[in-house]
Amino acid sequence: MKIILTKDFENLGSLGDILEVKDGYANNFLIPREIAVCATKGNIKQMEIVKKSVMKKEAKNIEEAKQIAERLENLELSFKVKTSSEGKLYGSVTSKDIADRIFKERKVEIDKKKIEFEGPLKEVGSYDVVIRLYKDVKSNVKVTLEGDSKSKEGKEKSEAEDLSKEKDEHGKDSGNKDETGDIKEPAKEKDVKAKKKSKS
Repeated sequence: MKIILTKDFENLGSLGDILEVKDGYANNFLIPREIAVCATKGNIKQMEIVKKSVMKKEAKNIEEAKQIAERLENLELSFKVKTSSEGKLYGSVTSKDIADRIFKERKVEIDKKKIEFEGPLKEVGSYDVVIRLYKDVKSNVKVTLEGDSKSKEGKEKSEAEDLSKEKDEHGKDSGNKDETGDIKEPAKEKDVKAKKKSKS
């Protein structure tokens, strides 16, 4: 049976394509699901009109996506975030956060579902984010997460405390060693040993 596809269908063809398929496949699957219609002269003519309209709309969508891509070119977004002393975020920056910031910076509305990145953004650093605007049209945006001033102060304080502890421990060890590097015996123990020797 000859049929005309009324929409793009994976592994079969695109809208408006005229194909020869088995009767059962056409009658039991394609036609009931409105994926195709019989290839009559009237349907062929109608689908030509529909295809032209769809192609025109497709061209418009691609052009609009390219214009948005131009507006997003070289865009870099910076987020001030609260972090632990290890640089881990309390929470994460989401695709919605990025979409909101893009609108604020460039006045472009982006569907958060079109924003792609590997895993949640939970650590300070720079990330490359892909925005799939329409089919093959995409834009790349750099997103940087920076710890806020309080987070930085906390990290510096923590590092200073660790360094202080390290110095104290090092000082204790070095204070218990003599010139040869051997650990010194406590003074009381030395006195006890000296008395024992004098008695004997």
